[in-house]
Formats: sequence, structure tokens, C-alpha cells
Amino acid sequence: MLRGVQALLLGAVLLATVAALYLRPFGARDWQVAAAGGLAAWALGPLGLRGGAEVVADAANILAFFLGLMLIAAGAEAAGLYARVAALLAARGTARGRVGIVLLTGAAVTAVLSNDATPLVLTPAIFAAGAAGARSTTDAAFAATFIADGASLLLPVSNPVNLLFFERFELEFGGYLRLVTPAALAGTAAMALVTWRRSGTGRADDAGAPRRLAVARPAGPALAVVAGLAAAYVTAGVLDFPLGAVTLAGGAAMALAAGLGGPIDGNQYRRHVAPGVLVFVAGLLLLVESVVAAGALDWLAGLLGWLEARPALVTVAGGALAAAVLANLMNNWPAALLLAATIGSRPGDHEALVVGTLIGATIGANFTVVGSLSTVFWLSLARQHGADYGPGRYARRAFWPTLAAVAAAVAAGTAALSAG
Repeated sequence: MLRGVQALLLGAVLLATVAALYLRPFGARDWQVAAAGGLAAWALGPLGLRGGAEVVADAANILAFFLGLMLIAAGAEAAGLYARVAALLAARGTARGRVGIVLLTGAAVTAVLSNDATPLVLTPAIFAAGAAGARSTTDAAFAATFIADGASLLLPVSNPVNLLFFERFELEFGGYLRLVTPAALAGTAAMALVTWRRSGTGRADDAGAPRRLAVARPAGPALAVVAGLAAAYVTAGVLDFPLGAVTLAGGAAMALAAGLGGPIDGNQYRRHVAPGVLVFVAGLLLLVESVVAAGALDWLAGLLGWLEARPALVTVAGGALAAAVLANLMNNWPAALLLAATIGSRPGDHEALVVGTLIGATIGANFTVVGSLSTVFWLSLARQHGADYGPGRYARRAFWPTLAAVAAAVAAGTAALSAG
């Protein structure tokens, strides 16, 4: 009886927290809402003081990863990489040429620096290269956010959601490349192809317009850091070394690379490094673990268990559907936390379900503006540059590229499981 009451209370805390993230009561920020929800669940739940502290301590690698990403993003701007990309885009006179550069650059940035870094790198560059109201700028801007999610399954470091599942289910680096990366490659290719095909043709609307895109800093040191970071991620994955520590080191190296080009503007670091993000991540993690431990999500565990008893295609597709629905309702980070904790509460390796859930929580999070943190970042940056893309317009443009990418990823993921 007591457990049932506790489950109901924690279910109510979860729903209230998700609603508050949308409604922002009293002007509360995301990290404040997440902290309040996490602390309330901790106080009412079964974890206890020690259990809650262990949950946060176990998340040290993920928290280090988020901090490292913010440091890398700030260092990349300070090193002049944003200005370099803007100059490259401005040099392309055709609309599809710009979209193509955005898709290729975005896939590379996402793979190595994560999907949250991609809008931070590309969005300011896109609006520096073209007028906010131009069709070519709009197409390039949407391509940036689509490829950020579309390519975010390529490596464990390409999305914090991947790292969460990578650690939770002890996926070895080779196992990830064997089971997940084929789905990621198919999804990335489908997302890029459909996005490129649906973009405008002909010359860019503002081709030939004068642009002041001074590039004062040498790009070599920063690009060397990106290349070194990619190699370090692979090495760390093979050696089972914490990827969060590698990302922090990458942030420090990027700062050194930026410093080689002259004094660093501290405002660039203040814009990118937000301690509240770490509180947000830890608060939601504490909330979800408390809810799962109290049994409030037993119904979800039953549904996922039913899916696992079906053929691989049904399991992968069902997991992708469930994750995509949850991600687009509440954002993919809390959705991934819920699903990872629920799947992990049952014995087994859950390979097919993990692959499907990852597809839905990464690529499938692209259907709406609230689906992923990277889309939220992108929308905020676009508004700062005078472009207002509403939820309806976003959903209409995202539907076909995202549906194609999810379908391709599910098919490739099922094939990889059958071959493995």
C-alpha cells in the first residue's frame, strides 16, 4: 500500500516537472525546475540520502562530458571556426551548394563534438553568410538543425543520449560500431538526402551581396584539436577510458588553440559555459531514478518487455516509436533517462530494444522543436538573428526528412542485429 502511494506521488512529481519545463512558472529556468523536481523526488522516493548521492556520483562522466562540450564550443568560437564556416558558406553562390556544405560540415561536427555543438557552430555562421529572410538562408538553417539530430547516432560521443546508453548497458566501443553505427549511417544519409532534395534550387537569394566576414585567426590549431579529439575518442572507447575526461581535455586544448591566435574574449566563454546545464542534467537523472525505483513506471516496463518478445524488426521499430513519442512530448534527455532506467530495471542485454530506443531518442527527436536540446539551442540562436521559425513551420519541414531517416535507421539497425 505504501509503495503504491509513493509511486503515485512520484508519478505526480514527474508530470509536474515536465509540465513546468514547458510552462516556466514564475519565470523559473529549466535548471531550477529540474533541481526542484529532482530534490522533491529524492525526498519522497525510496533512494534515501546515500542512494541519491550514488546516482549523482555515477553520473560524473556524463556531467564531465556536458561541461567539456560547453568548453569546446566556446573555444571553437574564440578560435575563429565560426567565422571560417561563415566565409565558406558565403562563397557558395547556389542555395543547394550552401545546404550541401551545412549538411557535410554538420555531420562531421556532430560526429565528433556532439549534436549540441552543431547549432552553436553553424547557426551564427549561416546568418552571417546570408540575410535572415532569404530562402537560401532558411534552407541552410533548417539543414543545420536537421543534420544535428540526424547524424547524432554515429558515435557514442555524438549525442549525450548515446553516452547514457553506452554506459548504462556497458556497450563496448566495437559493439556500438557493429550494432548502432550502421543504423546511424543509414539515418544520416536519408536525412541529408531528403533535406537536400527539398531545398531551393538556383542561385542563393543574396548571392553576390557584400559580406564583412573577416577571418583574423589561423584555423590550423583548432582543426588539429578537432582531429586529435576524434582520435582520442576512438582510443578511449577501445580502452574503456571515461569519455567525459577526454572531452574536458579537448575543451582545455581548444582554449590553448584559441589563445595562439591572440587574446580570448571572456564573453565567448560566458555565453557557452552554463553551470545550470549540469544542474539540469543531474536533477532530471535523480528524478527519473527515484520514479523508476518506486515502481511508477512498471507499466512502461511491461510494454517494453512485450516488445522484446517480438521479432527484431518489431522490437526495433516499436522501441524507436516509443522513444520518438516520448522525446517529442518531453524532450529527448528526460525521455532517454526514463527509457534507459526502465529497460535497465529488467535483466538481459536488450540489444534490439536499445538500438530502437536510441534511434527514436536521437534521430526521432527531430519531429518537433522541443524534441532535442540541440533544436532548442538552434531556435534560440535563430531568433537572436531575426528569424522566427514557429513550431508548426518547423514540424512541417521536419516531418519527411525525419520519417525517412528513422525508417532507414530502423531497417539498417534490424539488419545489423540479424547479421551480428
